[in-house]
Amino acid sequence: MEKEKLRASYGRLKSINVLTSSQDWVPLTLKDDYNKIAHDLSDILQEDLTSFLSSAAPTSVGGRPVVRAGELSAKSLQLTYYLEYGYNLSERVTEIGSIYNSLTDDELKDRCSDLLSASSNFDRVINQATLLLEDRIRKKSGLNNLTGVDLVNRAINSTYANTVLQLSDDPDEHEGFSHICRGIVLSFRNPTHHKIVAGISREDALKICAFIDKLLQIVDSSKKLK
Repeated sequence: MEKEKLRASYGRLKSINVLTSSQDWVPLTLKDDYNKIAHDLSDILQEDLTSFLSSAAPTSVGGRPVVRAGELSAKSLQLTYYLEYGYNLSERVTEIGSIYNSLTDDELKDRCSDLLSASSNFDRVINQATLLLEDRIRKKSGLNNLTGVDLVNRAINSTYANTVLQLSDDPDEHEGFSHICRGIVLSFRNPTHHKIVAGISREDALKICAFIDKLLQIVDSSKKLK
């Protein structure tokens, strides 16, 4: 499924709902636009959405071809609710999309995109994102036999004398990043690695992904001292 096109069509559909909500008549071209959106969604979802097409009969008002707004609105709302309940789209989709699009690490996107499009169980997103951070630290440091907190304590030790990776030229910043990475492992990696964690929303998972995306950049640009 082409998620970007799905989000774009959903946004266009919401605009149809707004335009038909407070008028008695709307231009015939708006009906044509709506039916075009329905056809586009049918192609994206690979579903027969014929039942959602509008057959509102055109008439003339003031010399302009128009259709009753209520008839078009009824079909448009049906399709909107179908997408929201059937594909977990909502008015938050624009915000969610902007956060997702801000991610720069291709591997993070590849591992998490399908999980983020699910309807629930977003602890799996955090599990994959934190495991990726751990794996990136392991590969960059060469400490292939360590995992979890043991890996972070050795690879990103809070002091230069004991660390394998230097995350900043400023010792205080390096120490801060060390504590952050250790906290990520303890607070997010370990719980989702050892048990099911309920109650995590898609928005929460995305925000954590965005934070880990930044940490991945820092690890990638770190200096290996030993």
